[in-house]
Amino acid sequence: MSYDDTLHEQAIKFQAVALNGTAVVVSLVGGQSVTGALAYATVVKYGGTVFPDALTVTASGKATTVRTDHISAIGQG
Repeated sequence: MSYDDTLHEQAIKFQAVALNGTAVVVSLVGGQSVTGALAYATVVKYGGTVFPDALTVTASGKATTVRTDHISAIGQG
């Protein structure tokens, strides 16, 4: 986690960790959504855990990368 993350963005990152590898629906701030298999993993670095600022959703062989600050909600789907 970064000190710059909002509480909402931190919650999105924790949700992404919990749903990693499953089918999800990612709702974007602009009202659009992305559906597919979620790929999101933390990285151990400098003795702590780093949460990336982007996640990947793959559907029909096409991967879409989404910044976590552009996500309004994420859930199983």
